[in-house]
Amino acid sequence: MAKGQKDKQPTKVAEDEEPEESGPSSPAEDSSLVTQSEGAGAADAKDAEAPRADESSESSDAEEAEDEEVAAAQLGSERYVLAGFFAAGMLLAYLLGKVVHGVWATLANKDWFSRTLPALSAVGDDDKTTYGMIVGGVVALVVVLRAFRNPELRAWSDEVAAELAKVKWPTKKEVTNATFVVIATTTVATLYLALLDRFWAFVTNIVYGDGS
Repeated sequence: MAKGQKDKQPTKVAEDEEPEESGPSSPAEDSSLVTQSEGAGAADAKDAEAPRADESSESSDAEEAEDEEVAAAQLGSERYVLAGFFAAGMLLAYLLGKVVHGVWATLANKDWFSRTLPALSAVGDDDKTTYGMIVGGVVALVVVLRAFRNPELRAWSDEVAAELAKVKWPTKKEVTNATFVVIATTTVATLYLALLDRFWAFVTNIVYGDGS
């Protein structure tokens, strides 16, 4: 009996000691738990910020693409405007040069012009052409610059250029295919008309000729 009681006493002592192990945790354990929770919170924050960063980068890329498209459109319309004014200036310079040369050559044949301005009447025809082109180029440059700086004319030319920029021009492949189609159609039509002409010439010769 006494021995059985002694065996039960250590078991009770062990059971009494178990609650002491589940007591309050040490400061080191608390700090480790805080560190782990902070690390988990930081990871969650990074995971939440990653989609936002992706969305912001996508939106910035889309804005940059839109800005590039707008700049390209503006550059395209501006290109048409500059090309138009340049072509107008070149044509005006050529016409004015021809006018100056013609008037100068006509006046040089007049007696009163030869007596009044003998130096101008003595200039050769080639030199008259050169000087006429120079004078026409200078006058055309001044006229084109003044027209380019005119607000109303510039606004009208910008509107025209904007409409031209909306035109969808054919690709190289489309132009090549269309060219081949035109050449083939023209060839077939030419052969058909040639054969038809020879046929009706033969028939006419039989009807109105000697029948040979």
